Amino acid sequence: MTVGKLRIRAGFVLLVAALVYLDEGYFLWIVFGAALLHELGHYIPLKLFGGRVLSLELSGGGLSMEHDARSSLGYGKELFAVLMGPAVSIGFALLFSLRDGMITERVAGMCLAHGFFNLLPMRGLDGGRALEIVLESNGVSSTHTVLRTVTVVCAVALGICCIALAVLYRNLSLPLALLYLLMLQKPEKAKIQ
Repeated sequence: MTVGKLRIRAGFVLLVAALVYLDEGYFLWIVFGAALLHELGHYIPLKLFGGRVLSLELSGGGLSMEHDARSSLGYGKELFAVLMGPAVSIGFALLFSLRDGMITERVAGMCLAHGFFNLLPMRGLDGGRALEIVLESNGVSSTHTVLRTVTVVCAVALGICCIALAVLYRNLSLPLALLYLLMLQKPEKAKIQ
């Protein structure tokens, strides 16, 4: 469903249903809140620099913003906007870590994980977009090949770690995160996660 610039996918509707009916520990609300704070970290500098947000997509995998960066922002401003999402996530993690309580600890942990996860230099994540901007701004002609290679190397290393930790701790959350990363590897427009 599309309403103006907002696209709502079926996976998001399922996520909301899970939030309402299944999540007694508020975990999914915390994930959603961390993603929202992260996206605000991108949105505010984009708007301040005169960037145009083309769409905001709500899906089962979280929030993502598509923007028209190249037409209105230079490399430096776009890089700043891309890195502000993880910076805001990590900043809120530090802020929430100063408070006591189980919920604030969970929010701090989720914001921290969200911020560092998005800094991975993989296509579809902020770290990948930042690497792409740096390579393009320095005139590297094989930007897409370099990014694809770095993504594959990171995915293999992350996959090995995820599988080892899943076996060790009997927890499938990391392999599911890796699956999400692999789903992001389809060709797309300039997108901030």
